Amino acid sequence: MESLRGMVSFVQTARSGSFVKAAEVLGVSSVAVSRNVARLEAQLKVRLFARTTRHLSLTAEGAALLARCEAPLEQLDAAFRGSRDAAGEPEGVVRVTAVSPFVRAYLAPSLGAFHAQYPKVELDIECSEQVTDLVAGRFDVGIRVGPMQDAAFVARPLGPLQLVLCASPSFLARGPLPEAAELARLHGLGLKRGGDHQAAPWRLQNGAGHEVLPLGGPLRCNDFLTLTAACAAGLGVAQVPIVMALPFLRDGTLQMVWPERAPQGLHLFLHYPDRQLPARVRVFVDFVIQANQAHPDLAVTPVQWGRGDHPDGLAPELRPKASSNGPVRSTDGAARLKPLATRA
Repeated sequence: MESLRGMVSFVQTARSGSFVKAAEVLGVSSVAVSRNVARLEAQLKVRLFARTTRHLSLTAEGAALLARCEAPLEQLDAAFRGSRDAAGEPEGVVRVTAVSPFVRAYLAPSLGAFHAQYPKVELDIECSEQVTDLVAGRFDVGIRVGPMQDAAFVARPLGPLQLVLCASPSFLARGPLPEAAELARLHGLGLKRGGDHQAAPWRLQNGAGHEVLPLGGPLRCNDFLTLTAACAAGLGVAQVPIVMALPFLRDGTLQMVWPERAPQGLHLFLHYPDRQLPARVRVFVDFVIQANQAHPDLAVTPVQWGRGDHPDGLAPELRPKASSNGPVRSTDGAARLKPLATRA
């Protein structure tokens, strides 16, 4: 126990830069902190701090010890917090960064149910299309699209998510669509990321790979909702997440273009930096996963939508309506949407 007190005092002093500041954080006297560190130095038989009347700095041995013991102490602290949280009702603030289409389509409509179940948990949600550093931004949870590359984070899949090209019936009525590269150059509505002035290019499936097409259309903005609304108004063609396009596709405001060329391999996932979660974060993570992993919208693929062919169990209200071009009868008599890629 004495060694543990010494370690805690040492780590907090190294972080704070003085015995006085460390004592304020730990809630003890500066004399107690100094004595704990001195006992630890005596046990280890090394000097951990170089001391002067005005300055306190780590020695090489102190820096090496700090690197080894900081993480274990943080794990102990997290375990203590988890045990304490488990004893009572979850409460506190959960900070979340998430892509806006998911927040608007799925997370926001479920928040009433979450609050009813966990009334003492507050949510601080930041909608952003950018990949945010959870640790630097002090976020508890992130909801993002794409592969999770950092093995230090826990990633929980929510479902596949694909980007689809969409246009309004009025835009499509102007005449045959040009080739993809020309369509992107003349009519592509694009999403800006971060401080970029250029829109992110379209990515279309091309055999086993992807074709990247730069955009030169009449609009670029940093918000998917604005992009989709402008597209529905007939301004041009936009590549948006299918979860955002589905309401417009269902009511006929938008139609999907080249569904077979939607880029493959994108997934929606929830991630967080530590497996040992406080209760307030754990209940939010579990709620989001349970509420959305089986959501029928996340099972719809662009190709299925384009053919009017959906997995068994998809509710009738989730099936696409016939476009203004009219349904095409297949040989088995089933009504199917006319593919826009072959529209005359």
